[in-house]
Amino acid sequence: MPSDDSALNRNLLAALDLGSNSFHMVIAEEIGGELRLLDRLREGVRLAEGLLPNGDLAPEVAARAIECLQRFGQRLRTVPKERTRVIGTNTLRMLRRAEDFLAQIEAAVGVPVEIVAGREEARLIYLGVSHSLAVAPEERRLVVDIGGGSTEIIAGRGFQPGIRESLHFGCVGSTREYFPGEKIDRDAFHALRQRVRLAIEPTIGDYRRFGWDQAVGSSGTIKAIARILQENGRGSRISAAGLRWLQDELLSLGSFRALARLPGLKADRVPVFPGGLAILSAIFDAFQLEEMRFSEGALREGALYDLLGRIHHEDSRELSVLGLQERFHSQRERNSQVWTRAEHLFASSCREWKLTDLHGAWLRWAALTHDIGLDIAHSGFHKHGEYIWRNADLAGFSNREQNLLALLVRMQRKKLLNIAQLQSMGVSMDDAPVLQRLAVLLRLAILLQRGAAELSLPELQILGQTLQLSFASGWQQKAPLLHADLDHERELLAPEFQLLF
Repeated sequence: MPSDDSALNRNLLAALDLGSNSFHMVIAEEIGGELRLLDRLREGVRLAEGLLPNGDLAPEVAARAIECLQRFGQRLRTVPKERTRVIGTNTLRMLRRAEDFLAQIEAAVGVPVEIVAGREEARLIYLGVSHSLAVAPEERRLVVDIGGGSTEIIAGRGFQPGIRESLHFGCVGSTREYFPGEKIDRDAFHALRQRVRLAIEPTIGDYRRFGWDQAVGSSGTIKAIARILQENGRGSRISAAGLRWLQDELLSLGSFRALARLPGLKADRVPVFPGGLAILSAIFDAFQLEEMRFSEGALREGALYDLLGRIHHEDSRELSVLGLQERFHSQRERNSQVWTRAEHLFASSCREWKLTDLHGAWLRWAALTHDIGLDIAHSGFHKHGEYIWRNADLAGFSNREQNLLALLVRMQRKKLLNIAQLQSMGVSMDDAPVLQRLAVLLRLAILLQRGAAELSLPELQILGQTLQLSFASGWQQKAPLLHADLDHERELLAPEFQLLF
Protein backbone atom coordinates (compact mmCIF):
# COMPACT_ATOMS: atom_id res chain seq x y z
CA MET A 1 0.00 0.00 0.00
CA PRO A 2 1.26 3.54 -0.66
CA SER A 3 2.32 5.27 2.53
CA ASP A 4 0.76 8.59 1.59
CA ASP A 5 -1.17 10.35 -1.17
CA SER A 6 1.93 10.74 -3.36
CA ALA A 7 1.24 7.43 -5.12
CA LEU A 8 -2.36 8.32 -5.96
CA ASN A 9 -3.36 9.62 -9.38
CA ARG A 10 -5.92 12.34 -8.76
CA ASN A 11 -7.21 12.15 -12.34
CA LEU A 12 -8.24 8.50 -12.09
CA LEU A 13 -11.69 7.12 -11.32
CA ALA A 14 -12.68 3.49 -10.83
CA ALA A 15 -15.90 1.51 -10.64
CA LEU A 16 -16.26 -2.12 -9.59
CA ASP A 17 -19.47 -4.02 -10.35
CA LEU A 18 -19.97 -7.01 -8.05
CA GLY A 19 -22.33 -8.78 -10.41
CA SER A 20 -24.05 -12.06 -9.66
CA ASN A 21 -22.14 -13.81 -12.45
CA SER A 22 -18.93 -11.82 -12.99
CA PHE A 23 -17.02 -9.06 -11.25
CA HIS A 24 -16.18 -6.20 -13.62
CA MET A 25 -13.86 -3.28 -12.93
CA VAL A 26 -13.13 -0.25 -15.10
CA ILE A 27 -10.55 2.45 -14.50
CA ALA A 28 -10.71 5.73 -16.37
CA GLU A 29 -8.81 8.98 -16.56
CA GLU A 30 -10.62 12.30 -16.32
CA ILE A 31 -9.48 14.70 -19.02
CA GLY A 32 -11.27 18.04 -19.29
CA GLY A 33 -14.41 16.76 -17.60
CA GLU A 34 -14.56 13.71 -19.90
CA LEU A 35 -13.57 10.10 -19.27
CA ARG A 36 -11.05 8.00 -21.16
CA LEU A 37 -11.21 4.32 -20.25
CA LEU A 38 -7.78 2.94 -19.40
CA ASP A 39 -8.36 -0.55 -18.07
CA ARG A 40 -11.05 -3.23 -17.88
CA LEU A 41 -10.86 -6.31 -15.68
CA ARG A 42 -13.36 -9.15 -15.51
CA GLU A 43 -13.48 -12.43 -13.63
CA GLY A 44 -16.30 -14.96 -13.63
CA VAL A 45 -17.13 -15.50 -9.95
CA ARG A 46 -20.77 -16.70 -10.24
CA LEU A 47 -21.71 -15.21 -6.89
CA ALA A 48 -25.37 -16.17 -7.35
CA GLU A 49 -24.31 -19.80 -7.52
CA GLY A 50 -23.41 -19.62 -3.82
CA LEU A 51 -26.68 -18.14 -2.59
CA LEU A 52 -28.20 -20.70 -0.23
CA PRO A 53 -31.94 -21.09 0.52
CA ASN A 54 -31.46 -19.58 4.01
CA GLY A 55 -29.92 -16.41 2.56
CA ASP A 56 -26.31 -17.28 3.42
CA LEU A 57 -23.44 -17.40 0.95
CA ALA A 58 -21.63 -20.71 0.45
CA PRO A 59 -18.14 -20.43 2.01
CA GLU A 60 -16.33 -21.66 -1.10
CA VAL A 61 -18.05 -19.03 -3.28
CA ALA A 62 -17.33 -16.29 -0.72
CA ALA A 63 -13.66 -17.33 -0.69
CA ARG A 64 -13.56 -17.31 -4.50
CA ALA A 65 -15.01 -13.80 -4.55
CA ILE A 66 -12.56 -12.42 -1.98
CA GLU A 67 -9.57 -13.92 -3.80
CA CYS A 68 -10.71 -12.15 -6.97
CA LEU A 69 -11.21 -8.85 -5.15
CA GLN A 70 -7.79 -9.02 -3.54
CA ARG A 71 -6.34 -9.09 -7.06
CA PHE A 72 -8.57 -6.22 -8.14
CA GLY A 73 -7.62 -4.33 -4.98
CA GLN A 74 -3.97 -4.26 -6.04
CA ARG A 75 -4.96 -2.34 -9.18
CA LEU A 76 -7.12 0.08 -7.16
CA ARG A 77 -4.26 1.22 -4.94
CA THR A 78 -3.38 4.10 -7.26
CA VAL A 79 -6.97 5.44 -7.36
CA PRO A 80 -8.19 7.78 -4.57
CA LYS A 81 -10.87 6.15 -2.41
CA GLU A 82 -13.22 9.09 -2.89
CA ARG A 83 -13.01 8.53 -6.67
CA THR A 84 -13.83 4.82 -6.46
CA ARG A 85 -17.24 3.12 -6.34
CA VAL A 86 -17.96 -0.51 -5.55
CA ILE A 87 -21.51 -1.49 -6.50
CA GLY A 88 -23.34 -4.54 -5.20
CA THR A 89 -26.38 -5.88 -7.06
CA ASN A 90 -28.92 -8.68 -6.83
CA THR A 91 -27.06 -11.39 -4.92
CA LEU A 92 -25.79 -8.95 -2.32
CA ARG A 93 -29.30 -7.54 -2.04
CA MET A 94 -30.57 -11.01 -1.19
CA LEU A 95 -27.97 -11.96 1.42
CA ARG A 96 -29.46 -11.94 4.92
CA ARG A 97 -26.34 -11.83 7.06
CA ALA A 98 -23.91 -9.97 4.86
CA GLU A 99 -21.96 -7.89 7.42
CA ASP A 100 -18.90 -10.14 7.65
CA PHE A 101 -18.73 -10.69 3.90
CA LEU A 102 -19.08 -6.96 3.18
CA ALA A 103 -16.31 -6.24 5.69
CA GLN A 104 -14.06 -8.71 3.85
CA ILE A 105 -14.85 -6.99 0.54
CA GLU A 106 -13.96 -3.59 1.99
CA ALA A 107 -10.71 -4.98 3.40
CA ALA A 108 -9.84 -6.40 -0.03
CA VAL A 109 -10.55 -3.30 -2.13
CA GLY A 110 -10.30 -0.51 0.44
CA VAL A 111 -13.74 0.96 -0.32
CA PRO A 112 -17.19 0.24 1.19
CA VAL A 113 -19.76 -1.54 -0.96
CA GLU A 114 -22.82 0.37 -2.16
CA ILE A 115 -25.66 -2.14 -2.48
CA VAL A 116 -28.17 -0.56 -4.85
CA ALA A 117 -31.84 -1.34 -5.45
CA GLY A 118 -32.93 -2.90 -8.73
CA ARG A 119 -34.20 0.31 -10.28
CA GLU A 120 -31.04 2.20 -9.29
CA GLU A 121 -29.06 -0.59 -10.93
CA ALA A 122 -31.21 -0.07 -14.04
CA ARG A 123 -30.52 3.68 -14.00
CA LEU A 124 -26.76 3.14 -13.84
CA ILE A 125 -26.92 0.57 -16.65
CA TYR A 126 -28.82 2.99 -18.88
CA LEU A 127 -26.30 5.74 -18.09
CA GLY A 128 -23.40 3.44 -19.01
CA VAL A 129 -25.02 2.30 -22.26
CA SER A 130 -25.95 5.85 -23.28
CA HIS A 131 -22.42 7.15 -22.82
CA SER A 132 -20.98 4.28 -24.84
CA LEU A 133 -23.09 5.11 -27.91
CA ALA A 134 -23.37 8.13 -30.15
CA VAL A 135 -26.23 10.02 -28.53
CA ALA A 136 -28.95 11.88 -30.34
CA PRO A 137 -30.79 14.00 -27.72
CA GLU A 138 -34.24 12.81 -28.78
CA GLU A 139 -33.38 9.21 -29.63
CA ARG A 140 -35.34 6.65 -27.62
CA ARG A 141 -33.72 3.40 -26.53
CA LEU A 142 -34.89 0.14 -25.05
CA VAL A 143 -31.96 -1.19 -23.02
CA VAL A 144 -31.79 -4.79 -21.75
CA ASP A 145 -29.18 -6.12 -19.34
CA ILE A 146 -29.27 -9.80 -18.33
CA GLY A 147 -27.13 -10.25 -15.24
CA GLY A 148 -26.42 -13.28 -13.14
CA GLY A 149 -29.22 -12.67 -10.65
CA SER A 150 -31.54 -10.11 -12.23
CA THR A 151 -32.58 -8.66 -15.57
CA GLU A 152 -32.98 -4.90 -16.07
CA ILE A 153 -35.16 -3.40 -18.81
CA ILE A 154 -35.05 0.38 -19.31
CA ALA A 155 -36.72 2.70 -21.80
CA GLY A 156 -35.16 6.14 -22.06
CA ARG A 157 -34.44 9.15 -24.24
CA GLY A 158 -30.91 10.47 -24.73
CA PHE A 159 -29.13 10.21 -21.38
CA GLN A 160 -32.35 10.15 -19.35
CA PRO A 161 -33.95 6.84 -18.34
CA GLY A 162 -37.72 6.82 -18.37
CA ILE A 163 -39.18 3.44 -17.40
CA ARG A 164 -36.98 1.20 -15.25
CA GLU A 165 -37.76 -2.35 -14.19
CA SER A 166 -35.66 -5.01 -12.51
CA LEU A 167 -36.85 -8.60 -12.87
CA HIS A 168 -35.81 -11.08 -10.19
CA PHE A 169 -34.11 -13.65 -12.38
CA GLY A 170 -30.84 -13.81 -14.28
CA CYS A 171 -28.66 -16.23 -16.17
CA VAL A 172 -27.03 -17.90 -13.13
CA GLY A 173 -30.08 -18.54 -10.98
CA SER A 174 -32.33 -19.43 -13.91
CA THR A 175 -29.88 -21.90 -15.40
CA ARG A 176 -29.39 -23.56 -12.02
CA GLU A 177 -33.14 -23.77 -11.40
CA TYR A 178 -34.38 -24.88 -14.83
CA PHE A 179 -31.45 -26.94 -16.10
CA PRO A 180 -30.22 -29.13 -13.22
CA GLY A 181 -27.76 -31.88 -13.95
CA GLU A 182 -26.42 -29.94 -16.95
CA LYS A 183 -29.25 -31.24 -19.13
CA ILE A 184 -30.96 -28.87 -21.58
CA ASP A 185 -34.60 -29.88 -21.66
CA ARG A 186 -37.02 -28.38 -24.19
CA ASP A 187 -39.94 -28.21 -21.72
CA ALA A 188 -37.76 -26.51 -19.10
CA PHE A 189 -36.55 -23.97 -21.67
CA HIS A 190 -40.10 -23.04 -22.64
CA ALA A 191 -41.21 -22.95 -18.99
CA LEU A 192 -38.52 -20.37 -18.26
CA ARG A 193 -39.52 -18.33 -21.31
CA GLN A 194 -43.13 -18.38 -20.09
CA ARG A 195 -42.08 -17.22 -16.63
CA VAL A 196 -40.22 -14.27 -18.14
CA ARG A 197 -43.19 -13.36 -20.35
CA LEU A 198 -45.51 -13.36 -17.32
CA ALA A 199 -43.13 -11.12 -15.37
CA ILE A 200 -42.94 -8.60 -18.23
CA GLU A 201 -46.64 -8.58 -19.08
CA PRO A 202 -47.86 -6.07 -16.42
CA THR A 203 -45.55 -3.31 -17.69
CA ILE A 204 -45.31 -4.03 -21.42
CA GLY A 205 -47.95 -1.42 -22.23
CA ASP A 206 -45.93 1.32 -20.49
CA TYR A 207 -42.87 0.51 -22.58
CA ARG A 208 -44.84 0.47 -25.82
CA ARG A 209 -46.41 3.84 -25.05
CA PHE A 210 -42.96 5.27 -24.33
CA GLY A 211 -41.62 3.72 -27.54
CA TRP A 212 -38.07 3.18 -28.75
CA ASP A 213 -36.04 3.81 -31.88
CA GLN A 214 -33.53 1.04 -31.22
CA ALA A 215 -32.97 -1.84 -28.82
CA VAL A 216 -29.60 -2.19 -27.10
CA GLY A 217 -28.25 -5.04 -24.99
CA SER A 218 -25.39 -4.99 -22.50
CA SER A 219 -23.33 -7.33 -20.30
CA GLY A 220 -22.11 -10.90 -20.70
CA THR A 221 -25.12 -12.94 -21.83
CA ILE A 222 -26.02 -10.60 -24.67
CA LYS A 223 -22.38 -10.17 -25.65
CA ALA A 224 -22.00 -13.96 -25.83
CA ILE A 225 -25.12 -14.33 -27.98
CA ALA A 226 -23.94 -11.58 -30.35
CA ARG A 227 -20.53 -13.26 -30.70
CA ILE A 228 -22.02 -16.69 -31.40
CA LEU A 229 -24.36 -15.35 -34.07
CA GLN A 230 -21.56 -13.43 -35.77
CA GLU A 231 -19.12 -16.36 -35.75
CA ASN A 232 -21.81 -18.61 -37.21
CA GLY A 233 -22.60 -16.23 -40.06
CA ARG A 234 -25.88 -14.96 -38.59
CA GLY A 235 -25.14 -11.24 -38.81
CA SER A 236 -23.33 -8.58 -36.79
CA ARG A 237 -26.39 -7.83 -34.64
CA ILE A 238 -28.77 -10.01 -32.69
CA SER A 239 -31.84 -10.65 -34.83
CA ALA A 240 -35.08 -12.47 -34.11
CA ALA A 241 -34.21 -14.99 -36.81
CA GLY A 242 -30.73 -15.47 -35.37
CA LEU A 243 -32.17 -16.09 -31.91
CA ARG A 244 -34.54 -18.73 -33.26
CA TRP A 245 -31.61 -20.48 -34.94
CA LEU A 246 -29.55 -20.38 -31.74
CA GLN A 247 -32.47 -21.64 -29.66
CA ASP A 248 -32.89 -24.62 -32.02
CA GLU A 249 -29.15 -25.32 -31.82
CA LEU A 250 -29.20 -25.21 -28.02
CA LEU A 251 -32.13 -27.61 -27.73
CA SER A 252 -30.69 -30.01 -30.27
CA LEU A 253 -27.39 -30.19 -28.37
CA GLY A 254 -29.22 -31.22 -25.21
CA SER A 255 -26.43 -30.93 -22.64
CA PHE A 256 -23.80 -28.54 -21.33
CA ARG A 257 -21.05 -30.88 -22.53
CA ALA A 258 -22.33 -30.69 -26.11
CA LEU A 259 -23.02 -26.96 -25.79
CA ALA A 260 -19.34 -26.33 -25.06
CA ARG A 261 -18.59 -27.23 -28.70
CA LEU A 262 -20.78 -24.44 -30.08
CA PRO A 263 -18.54 -22.06 -32.10
CA GLY A 264 -18.19 -18.67 -30.44
CA LEU A 265 -19.26 -19.73 -26.94
CA LYS A 266 -16.52 -19.36 -24.35
CA ALA A 267 -16.07 -22.11 -21.79
CA ASP A 268 -16.79 -19.90 -18.75
CA ARG A 269 -20.14 -18.89 -20.22
CA VAL A 270 -21.45 -22.45 -20.76
CA PRO A 271 -22.72 -23.00 -17.15
CA VAL A 272 -25.00 -19.94 -17.33
CA PHE A 273 -25.85 -19.73 -21.03
CA PRO A 274 -29.14 -21.68 -21.36
CA GLY A 275 -30.95 -19.51 -18.82
CA GLY A 276 -29.63 -16.30 -20.35
CA LEU A 277 -30.69 -17.32 -23.85
CA ALA A 278 -34.20 -18.24 -22.68
CA ILE A 279 -34.57 -14.84 -20.98
CA LEU A 280 -33.48 -12.88 -24.06
CA SER A 281 -35.68 -15.02 -26.32
CA ALA A 282 -38.70 -14.22 -24.14
CA ILE A 283 -37.86 -10.50 -24.16
CA PHE A 284 -37.61 -10.47 -27.96
CA ASP A 285 -41.05 -12.07 -28.17
CA ALA A 286 -42.66 -9.84 -25.52
CA PHE A 287 -41.40 -6.62 -27.11
CA GLN A 288 -41.73 -7.93 -30.67
CA LEU A 289 -38.11 -7.00 -31.40
CA GLU A 290 -36.56 -7.64 -34.78
CA GLU A 291 -32.97 -6.82 -33.84
CA MET A 292 -30.74 -5.62 -30.99
CA ARG A 293 -27.28 -4.14 -31.00
CA PHE A 294 -24.70 -4.77 -28.29
CA SER A 295 -23.10 -2.06 -26.14
CA GLU A 296 -19.87 -2.44 -24.15
CA GLY A 297 -21.16 0.14 -21.70
CA ALA A 298 -23.01 -1.20 -18.66
CA LEU A 299 -23.39 -0.63 -14.92
CA ARG A 300 -19.70 -0.02 -14.15
CA GLU A 301 -19.43 2.68 -16.82
CA GLY A 302 -22.68 4.20 -15.58
CA ALA A 303 -21.29 4.27 -12.03
CA LEU A 304 -18.20 6.10 -13.35
CA TYR A 305 -20.24 8.80 -15.09
CA ASP A 306 -22.50 9.14 -12.05
CA LEU A 307 -19.39 9.56 -9.87
CA LEU A 308 -18.01 12.15 -12.28
CA GLY A 309 -21.26 14.07 -11.88
CA ARG A 310 -20.88 14.03 -8.09
CA ILE A 311 -17.33 15.32 -8.34
CA HIS A 312 -18.47 18.22 -10.54
CA HIS A 313 -21.53 19.04 -8.43
CA GLU A 314 -24.07 17.37 -10.70
CA ASP A 315 -25.10 14.83 -8.09
CA SER A 316 -28.17 12.79 -9.01
CA ARG A 317 -28.91 12.51 -5.27
CA GLU A 318 -29.58 16.24 -5.14
CA LEU A 319 -32.25 15.86 -7.80
CA SER A 320 -33.81 13.00 -5.83
CA VAL A 321 -33.98 15.15 -2.69
CA LEU A 322 -35.54 17.96 -4.69
CA GLY A 323 -38.06 15.47 -6.03
CA LEU A 324 -38.99 14.41 -2.48
CA GLN A 325 -39.51 18.04 -1.49
CA GLU A 326 -41.78 18.64 -4.46
CA ARG A 327 -43.74 15.41 -4.21
CA PHE A 328 -44.43 15.73 -0.48
CA HIS A 329 -44.86 19.52 -0.34
CA SER A 330 -41.93 20.36 1.93
CA GLN A 331 -41.72 23.84 3.41
CA ARG A 332 -38.51 24.65 1.57
CA GLU A 333 -37.79 28.05 3.09
CA ARG A 334 -38.22 26.74 6.61
CA ASN A 335 -36.17 23.63 5.89
CA SER A 336 -33.42 25.76 4.42
CA GLN A 337 -33.33 27.65 7.72
CA VAL A 338 -33.11 24.34 9.59
CA TRP A 339 -30.13 23.39 7.41
CA THR A 340 -28.45 26.77 8.08
CA ARG A 341 -28.56 26.02 11.80
CA ALA A 342 -27.58 22.38 11.33
CA GLU A 343 -24.62 23.43 9.19
CA HIS A 344 -23.46 25.82 11.94
CA LEU A 345 -23.65 23.05 14.54
CA PHE A 346 -21.99 20.56 12.19
CA ALA A 347 -19.01 22.89 11.66
CA SER A 348 -18.53 23.10 15.44
CA SER A 349 -18.73 19.33 15.98
CA CYS A 350 -17.12 17.67 12.97
CA ARG A 351 -13.58 17.66 14.34
CA GLU A 352 -14.40 16.31 17.80
CA TRP A 353 -16.87 13.76 16.42
CA LYS A 354 -14.78 12.91 13.31
CA LEU A 355 -17.61 13.71 10.91
CA THR A 356 -16.82 13.88 7.18
CA ASP A 357 -18.20 15.82 4.22
CA LEU A 358 -20.38 12.80 3.37
CA HIS A 359 -21.88 12.89 6.87
CA GLY A 360 -22.55 16.59 6.31
CA ALA A 361 -24.40 15.74 3.10
CA TRP A 362 -26.57 13.21 4.96
CA LEU A 363 -27.40 15.85 7.56
CA ARG A 364 -28.28 18.37 4.86
CA TRP A 365 -30.58 15.98 3.00
CA ALA A 366 -32.32 15.02 6.24
CA ALA A 367 -32.78 18.67 7.21
CA LEU A 368 -34.26 19.52 3.81
CA THR A 369 -36.74 16.62 3.92
CA HIS A 370 -37.42 16.16 7.63
CA ASP A 371 -41.05 17.26 7.17
CA ILE A 372 -42.06 15.09 4.19
CA GLY A 373 -44.09 12.79 6.45
CA LEU A 374 -46.48 15.66 7.19
CA ASP A 375 -47.96 15.18 3.73
CA ILE A 376 -49.35 11.85 5.01
CA ALA A 377 -50.38 12.79 8.56
CA HIS A 378 -49.23 15.06 11.38
CA SER A 379 -49.45 12.27 13.93
CA GLY A 380 -46.25 10.26 13.74
CA PHE A 381 -44.99 12.28 10.77
CA HIS A 382 -41.39 11.38 11.60
CA LYS A 383 -42.24 7.69 11.08
CA HIS A 384 -44.06 8.48 7.84
CA GLY A 385 -40.92 10.32 6.69
CA GLU A 386 -38.85 7.29 7.61
CA TYR A 387 -41.10 5.04 5.51
CA ILE A 388 -40.85 7.35 2.50
CA TRP A 389 -37.07 7.54 2.67
CA ARG A 390 -36.71 3.81 3.13
CA ASN A 391 -39.03 2.76 0.29
CA ALA A 392 -38.92 5.52 -2.33
CA ASP A 393 -37.20 4.97 -5.66
CA LEU A 394 -34.38 7.53 -5.30
CA ALA A 395 -31.76 7.87 -8.02
CA GLY A 396 -28.17 7.94 -6.82
CA PHE A 397 -28.71 6.51 -3.35
CA SER A 398 -27.50 3.13 -2.17
CA ASN A 399 -29.72 0.99 0.05
CA ARG A 400 -27.45 1.81 3.00
CA GLU A 401 -27.75 5.55 2.47
CA GLN A 402 -31.53 5.39 2.15
CA ASN A 403 -31.83 3.34 5.34
CA LEU A 404 -29.54 5.70 7.26
CA LEU A 405 -31.42 8.78 6.07
CA ALA A 406 -34.73 7.09 6.89
CA LEU A 407 -33.59 6.55 10.47
CA LEU A 408 -32.14 10.04 10.69
CA VAL A 409 -35.52 11.52 9.72
CA ARG A 410 -37.23 9.23 12.23
CA MET A 411 -34.86 10.23 15.03
CA GLN A 412 -35.78 13.93 14.84
CA ARG A 413 -38.41 13.33 17.53
CA LYS A 414 -39.09 11.29 20.67
CA LYS A 415 -36.51 9.40 22.72
CA LEU A 416 -33.14 9.08 20.99
CA LEU A 417 -32.49 5.53 19.80
CA ASN A 418 -29.47 3.89 21.41
CA ILE A 419 -26.68 1.97 19.69
CA ALA A 420 -28.21 -1.45 20.37
CA GLN A 421 -31.58 -0.35 18.95
CA LEU A 422 -29.93 1.00 15.81
CA GLN A 423 -27.97 -2.20 15.29
CA SER A 424 -31.16 -4.22 15.64
CA MET A 425 -32.50 -2.12 12.75
CA GLY A 426 -29.61 -3.11 10.50
CA VAL A 427 -27.23 -0.22 11.18
CA SER A 428 -23.57 -1.24 11.31
CA MET A 429 -21.34 -0.70 14.34
CA ASP A 430 -19.45 2.01 12.42
CA ASP A 431 -22.56 3.86 11.26
CA ALA A 432 -24.56 3.76 14.51
CA PRO A 433 -22.52 6.37 16.48
CA VAL A 434 -22.41 8.67 13.45
CA LEU A 435 -26.16 8.38 13.00
CA GLN A 436 -26.77 9.21 16.66
CA ARG A 437 -24.59 12.31 16.48
CA LEU A 438 -26.16 13.57 13.27
CA ALA A 439 -29.60 13.04 14.82
CA VAL A 440 -28.63 15.21 17.81
CA LEU A 441 -27.49 17.99 15.49
CA LEU A 442 -30.69 17.73 13.43
CA ARG A 443 -32.90 17.83 16.53
CA LEU A 444 -31.14 20.91 17.89
CA ALA A 445 -31.29 22.65 14.51
CA ILE A 446 -35.06 22.08 14.33
CA LEU A 447 -35.53 23.49 17.84
CA LEU A 448 -33.37 26.53 17.08
CA GLN A 449 -35.29 27.27 13.88
CA ARG A 450 -38.63 26.90 15.62
CA GLY A 451 -37.98 28.81 18.82
CA ALA A 452 -35.08 31.20 18.35
CA ALA A 453 -35.65 33.19 15.15
CA GLU A 454 -34.75 36.44 16.95
CA LEU A 455 -31.58 35.02 18.54
CA SER A 456 -28.11 34.80 17.08
CA LEU A 457 -26.88 31.25 16.63
CA PRO A 458 -25.36 29.81 19.79
CA GLU A 459 -21.80 28.59 20.07
CA LEU A 460 -21.47 24.83 20.42
CA GLN A 461 -18.66 23.13 22.29
CA ILE A 462 -18.35 19.35 22.34
CA LEU A 463 -16.35 17.10 24.59
CA GLY A 464 -17.09 13.45 24.01
CA GLN A 465 -20.85 13.03 24.36
CA THR A 466 -21.34 16.35 26.19
CA LEU A 467 -22.73 19.33 24.26
CA GLN A 468 -22.54 22.88 25.63
CA LEU A 469 -24.71 25.51 23.92
CA SER A 470 -23.73 29.11 24.71
CA PHE A 471 -26.32 31.82 23.93
CA ALA A 472 -26.13 35.59 24.24
CA SER A 473 -27.03 37.04 27.62
CA GLY A 474 -30.74 37.17 28.41
CA TRP A 475 -31.75 34.60 25.85
CA GLN A 476 -34.16 32.82 28.22
CA GLN A 477 -36.37 35.91 28.44
CA LYS A 478 -36.37 36.40 24.68
CA ALA A 479 -37.07 32.74 23.85
CA PRO A 480 -38.82 31.06 26.80
CA LEU A 481 -40.31 28.32 24.60
CA LEU A 482 -36.86 27.42 23.30
CA HIS A 483 -35.64 27.16 26.88
CA ALA A 484 -38.50 24.77 27.67
CA ASP A 485 -37.84 22.76 24.49
CA LEU A 486 -34.14 22.39 25.31
CA ASP A 487 -34.96 21.37 28.86
CA HIS A 488 -37.22 18.61 27.50
CA GLU A 489 -34.65 17.68 24.85
CA ARG A 490 -32.07 17.10 27.57
CA GLU A 491 -34.27 14.33 28.94
CA LEU A 492 -34.84 12.78 25.51
CA LEU A 493 -31.10 12.65 24.73
CA ALA A 494 -29.99 11.20 28.06
CA PRO A 495 -28.23 8.93 28.90
CA GLU A 496 -26.56 8.80 25.47
CA PHE A 497 -25.68 12.51 25.48
CA GLN A 498 -25.46 15.29 28.04
CA LEU A 499 -26.89 18.64 26.90
CA LEU A 500 -25.85 21.81 28.73
CA PHE A 501 -27.05 25.35 28.06
